[in-house]
Formats: sequence, C-alpha cells, structure tokens
Amino acid sequence: MEGLSSDAVRQFVLFTLGEEEYGLPVERVTSIIRYEDPTPVPHAPEYIEGVINLRGRIVPVIDLRRRLYGVQVDRSHGARVIVTETSAGLVGFAVESAHEVARIPSQAVMEPPQSVSASDLAEAFEGVADHEGRLVILLIPDNLVPSTSFVATDELEGASVDV
Repeated sequence: MEGLSSDAVRQFVLFTLGEEEYGLPVERVTSIIRYEDPTPVPHAPEYIEGVINLRGRIVPVIDLRRRLYGVQVDRSHGARVIVTETSAGLVGFAVESAHEVARIPSQAVMEPPQSVSASDLAEAFEGVADHEGRLVILLIPDNLVPSTSFVATDELEGASVDV
C-alpha cells in the first residue's frame, strides 16, 4: 500500500470463499452479477470455468476458490461473479457470495504471513485487514489472472512447410 498516508481509507468489495472472507479493490470492480454457467473453453486450466457474454463483451470466468484452494466454488443461490478490470482486460471471479463494500483504513492492513509469501500465488495477496473484528484477506486482481504461455519459437524451428 505504497504512497498512502497512515490515515488513508480504501474501499473493498468483500466476498466469501468457503469460511474465509476476501476483498477486492472497489475501483477495479465493474459489476457483480448472479452466477451463471459459463461456456467451457477447451484446454483451459481447470480453474477457468469458461466465458460469459456480459453486455456484448466476452469475459473469462475464474473459479476463485479453485484457483486459490483447488476446491470448486459452492454454486448455491448466493454465488456471484465479480467482474473486475485487470491488466489482461475484464475477468470474472466466481465467488460464493459478495456481501458488502467496506471502508478499510490503511493502518488496519497488515502484511501477509511469511507462509503465504512462499506460495506460488504470493503476489496475489496484498495483505490482511482487521475489519470490524473479522480478518479479511485483500487480493490484487492482476495477480490472480494466470499469465498466458505461448509455444516457444525454437520448438517451431526445423519444421518445414511444403508449398
């Protein structure tokens, strides 16, 4: 949370995955919609559920619980898709419920524990906040989106094409 004074307050959309509470920066959230079954995308990682059409835009949907824990989101009636602006474009994060926008003072945000920092998703965790006596894990949307890998060009060398 560089560049923020000690009395700065930020807003986060709070949501649940299992028993845990998480937050995404409200300025990155474009909409929250009811969960709808996405259209599957062949050969996508299993945490990418597919794509949805949101007002004429195709938006990939990531099962956030599966991405973080390897367990599928509970798709009960409260399930939502939080559509977020990322460096990769619009991305929907499937969550079990989205329930409030919270104002969290910067002094309430603590660094993530070292054990989290060692994981392969360490870059996705901004910190942990104490909000009204509850611990909320704050996430960085850009770092939740998997990076795209392409076929290395050297694998194509030596291939011939007859014309």
